[in-house]
Amino acid sequence: MNHSIFKEAEIKVYVKRDDLIHPIISGNKWRKLSEYIGIAKENPELPLLSFGGAYSNHLYALAFVGNQLNIQTIGIVRGDELTYTSNPYLTQMHEWGMRLYFINRKQYKLKVWPVNEKVLVIPEGGYGELGINGISQLVNEVTPFDPTHIITAVGTGTTALGIRKFWDKPIYGILTLNNLAEIQRHENEFNITGNIWLEDYIMGKYAKKTDIINNFCATFENDHQVKIEPIYTGKMFYGLYDLIQKKHFPRGSKILALHSGGIKLPN
Repeated sequence: MNHSIFKEAEIKVYVKRDDLIHPIISGNKWRKLSEYIGIAKENPELPLLSFGGAYSNHLYALAFVGNQLNIQTIGIVRGDELTYTSNPYLTQMHEWGMRLYFINRKQYKLKVWPVNEKVLVIPEGGYGELGINGISQLVNEVTPFDPTHIITAVGTGTTALGIRKFWDKPIYGILTLNNLAEIQRHENEFNITGNIWLEDYIMGKYAKKTDIINNFCATFENDHQVKIEPIYTGKMFYGLYDLIQKKHFPRGSKILALHSGGIKLPN
């Protein structure tokens, strides 16, 4: 990827295009779900149940997988004021056959769900040992490239923790919501430490649109012919540009930016 700020800093930046894996189950969504899906195919009588917000890429991908592979899916959505008609993504999940339950934020925080049946539970965002292990193939793909740094957007931290588990260098994780304490608990839970978590690019509440990020995404797409969205990848690339301009990385660095996919939200 070429840009004048990279040239001035004498840094090379490459993009791992995991967004090209599939138009819907793209990037880290597929990698984090892959091992759970394998278990579900062996247990077709049990629905896959998981959690997310109104614009959850994770639930969206899970609903599509369920539809394509004839796997029952259940989505527990944060916000009892919502319905499946609240936005186009919830509507699409409903049409793909995912059973949606909308619960209040207190229940959601406690991960209480109104489902009285046996299910296979996928933690929010695909987090968990299976989700972390699903990142191993990504590391196998980038190891021969031998970057000096890897940078990725962070939601639950699963992708960054998965890379760190199978790669011996720290990951730069650009946080997209105010959940550093949660991510640090995840680190301790699996004893995967040493990553560098950056909170400077959250820019308010999760999924809140800002002119800064929206304009950056449009400029980035025009410059590089690569689509990014304002919730995850937009903040990650914005943070990367800012860090390079601030001379955070030494000259000669070979940075690999993970394009982890994501839904491009409507205006």
